[in-house]
Amino acid sequence: MQKNLLLSAVLFLTAHNLFAQTIVFEDDFESGSGNWASYEDWDVTDEYAFSGSYSLTESPDDDTYEATIEQITTMIPTVDLTLTLDADVKFKAMLDLEEGFDFTYLEVSIDAGSTWTTVATFNGEDMFEWTEYIIPLGGFVGHPEVKLRFRFDPDDFVEYDGMYIDDIVITKYNIDNSPPLILHDALILNEGTLEENNLNADIIDISGIASAELFYSVDGSAYTSVDGINTAFDNYLFTVPEQEPGAFVDYYITATDDYGSPNTAVSDTFTYISGNYVSYDDATVDFVYDVGELTFREEVAVKFTFEGETDLVAAVIRNYTDPGKLNDSITIHVWEDDGGYPGDDLITPFTLYPEATFSAPYIGTKIDLRPYADVLSGIEGDVFIGYSCDSVAWLTYTSTGLLNRSYYSSSGYWYEFVGDFHFRAITSEIEGAPVANFMYDLAGEPVVEFTDLSTSSPDDWYWDFGDGVTSSATDPVHEYLSNGTFNVCLTVTNDVGEDSYCEIITIDSYLPPDAEFSFFGDPVVSFNDASANDPSSWYWIFDDDETSTEQNPVHTYAANGEYYVCLTAYNVTGSDSKCYLVTIDGYEVTPVTDFTYEVNDNVASFTDLSLNTPTEWNWVFGDGASSDLQNPIHFYDDEGDYEVCLTTANGAGENTMCKTIQVVVDIEDAASMGITIFPNPANDFIQLQFVETVSEKNISIYNSTGVLMQEMNNNTQVLFIDVKKYPEGIYYIYIQYGNTNGIATVSINH
Repeated sequence: MQKNLLLSAVLFLTAHNLFAQTIVFEDDFESGSGNWASYEDWDVTDEYAFSGSYSLTESPDDDTYEATIEQITTMIPTVDLTLTLDADVKFKAMLDLEEGFDFTYLEVSIDAGSTWTTVATFNGEDMFEWTEYIIPLGGFVGHPEVKLRFRFDPDDFVEYDGMYIDDIVITKYNIDNSPPLILHDALILNEGTLEENNLNADIIDISGIASAELFYSVDGSAYTSVDGINTAFDNYLFTVPEQEPGAFVDYYITATDDYGSPNTAVSDTFTYISGNYVSYDDATVDFVYDVGELTFREEVAVKFTFEGETDLVAAVIRNYTDPGKLNDSITIHVWEDDGGYPGDDLITPFTLYPEATFSAPYIGTKIDLRPYADVLSGIEGDVFIGYSCDSVAWLTYTSTGLLNRSYYSSSGYWYEFVGDFHFRAITSEIEGAPVANFMYDLAGEPVVEFTDLSTSSPDDWYWDFGDGVTSSATDPVHEYLSNGTFNVCLTVTNDVGEDSYCEIITIDSYLPPDAEFSFFGDPVVSFNDASANDPSSWYWIFDDDETSTEQNPVHTYAANGEYYVCLTAYNVTGSDSKCYLVTIDGYEVTPVTDFTYEVNDNVASFTDLSLNTPTEWNWVFGDGASSDLQNPIHFYDDEGDYEVCLTTANGAGENTMCKTIQVVVDIEDAASMGITIFPNPANDFIQLQFVETVSEKNISIYNSTGVLMQEMNNNTQVLFIDVKKYPEGIYYIYIQYGNTNGIATVSINH
């Protein structure tokens, strides 16, 4: 399947003209294997090379690789395909791997190596011509940590030369030329069901999926389509209606992306047979086995036991081939039981050719038994299905080490075989087998109650809830962890047989997040998520080139400023974002000095207007005086122009600004106004005596730095002022009454 998918994808790419391509990884191995982390023997070799002298191989030191041991080599660097619409990987390779048994897989990881998806399978012998392989990676773009690895997986026996790889190049493109990637696991041996058949595929494309359809044909009739249901993420469910038991149903899947110029992918064609499958092995291939007249095993058979009446409508026999193990036609038999061994033929034996090919060496051979309904309807008990061959035809088997249900004949006698041949019987419903059915209750969604309604007394139940969880309870209760469309299947079993029934249920009770947060602190800010509807992951953008995925991060800003902080909260249902403006001013910044002033006569009042929170002030008034107050008042003795400078400072630095002020003195000396001040110097009190009584006098006392110490209103001729608590120093007494202003200087000494 993957090999055919690879070739069709290569053809598709070569038909398109690619633009704006960028190489994001390349390795010609001339500098060794330093770009690769290898498990076991992978390394460079000079035995073969497409260009230069070296290539990469799993067997660099021997002529052949080592059987049994899985070997892996993984890219060490990751490639970023986030801002990309398409990508591919190209390389040259030669192959010599045991046909059908030893394989090398190219696998891709989108999470730096945690999980892997197989995109190409390599197998073949004597392919010693260098071949270019182009593998689309369009299904993996949009991810930041993409890696490739080669995984070599041999069987336990024959050893060949191996695989050689050279000139590997990963290229990304800014247009989407790749069709969607369709990942579908084919039914190993064409297993179908009695009821409608639910088939799943992962369909991936960076541009989204516009449509997905499954086309099916019943017994060669015209194809009919069914639409896929996007159950969750990249998964699509296709339901093929119930067909009659034994019907051969061919199907393929198409998907078209949602790019401006749509790209369509078409899968390989697969086949299943409708009906009830009966088998006694796990389909593990341990060995192959030759059968025919040219061997000592002329015939082979598997015993099938039907506990109730049924119609045997088809069979599958798993053959094998490779260039050294070719098949002839085989003759199909259905034998009746003869004392525990095959007896007489129930049908007229007929001949067909095994379906196994070199590219699909393990494929089952489908056998239509509906033409023999007259003898194979209503059968019960033991029957044997198998084949004979006039020369040689190969089959696969699992080596169990036990006698089970497989038989071979030699020289006319039947013998039990140690191991299990991979044969299948397909029937109609077996009488007495359970008929699966159930109901469910969504009242407590997302908790769903399931009730078994199966008939014919099942004694074993297997529930698959469609989300990776299973149960063996009769009536389970299951909680879904996300919204989605889920295909729920119940398989019931009793001693007669088993049956399955599926229904699609929809869970939509989960709400997307409603993002919200709070914050405090400066410049170390604590952010607290307050989003509703149970987000499961968070992405913070702090607007300073820093981000976080913590729920409640603490972030330190390096500078003052305004920052637009955004939180995006996610859960399985969706996402939501919320942004707030965060102001950081907790860092000390050098002040920007400014001030204003007002001059009345010889008194100047200064007001600090400096920015960035200064903590210190130094005023120089231009007359030899200074002050460390923030907003001082200064008395000038003389008229004139004075350059006043203010220096402000804080922990971050200092800054100075100067302005020129003009002082015009329109004030008298108190003595000239007939005002007597006694004593001067003063100790405990000052007496002010006016030559006349006036109705109102306004008196203000300032210290030498301009600090207002006291002010009062008085209308007496003699005024006593208590100065016992004044610090020693020079003080200015400013007197105003009527239209007259006066000033006096007094010294206080205690």
